[in-house]
Amino acid sequence: MPEAIYQITSDMLADPIIRSVIELDVERTLYWTPDWDPTFYVELARAGFIATAYPHPEMGAILLPEIQAKYAILDWENLILSKKLRKLLRSGRIEDEGIELRIVDSCDRVAERIVNYHQPETWLLSPYRKLLQELPTGACADFAIHGVELWSTKENQLIAGELGYSIGRSYTSLTGFCTRPDTRWRNFGTLQIVLLARELERRGYAYWNLGHPQLTYKLTLGAQQMPREQVLARLSAAKESVPMQPLGDASEP
Repeated sequence: MPEAIYQITSDMLADPIIRSVIELDVERTLYWTPDWDPTFYVELARAGFIATAYPHPEMGAILLPEIQAKYAILDWENLILSKKLRKLLRSGRIEDEGIELRIVDSCDRVAERIVNYHQPETWLLSPYRKLLQELPTGACADFAIHGVELWSTKENQLIAGELGYSIGRSYTSLTGFCTRPDTRWRNFGTLQIVLLARELERRGYAYWNLGHPQLTYKLTLGAQQMPREQVLARLSAAKESVPMQPLGDASEP
């Protein structure tokens, strides 16, 4: 865990002066809190923080909210399909396998697969998985957590997926998995991302926040590095509107 880390509380977010200092100081990005209250988690998300977790040797599991200096933001017109993915889409395998993208309210199945995929080092600790069960779900415009699943209906197999949340017309990724090293499903992790991007666009979402811009695959997909100030402005606008068809089991395609 990095040394430059600062404690944050709900009171700090509620204080407009302190909150403005947090937003403007791009040298400070990582914070910590022992507070696992779902309401506080939603407040952090609505303020632009993306939270992971850390197993502190003395305090136990703590939440690590990060308000990044830059984010990887995907606008739909910038989405790039690689040659391998275009070949997969033309191959007929999508139809043969009965590939379905499912957006579900319960995150348990996706969370379990993510933990197994990232073992032995995963930030999706037990308190975080419990927190996921307590967060709002469904077609909720203010904030909702979502499990995204890519299924082969032919094999009745879950082959890729992710956790994310929506706020108004924005969507933010947390973490995901694919079926590696099974070469049969090579490029299906990327397929899940592309199908989700298309689904978000179809439903009327404004953009996708992919989080850290350091990972090459995000930029390869067409995401742009965007500074904190601009991302927070876009989030503020997105919170004031609702998509045509919000995510959630009730609106599952």
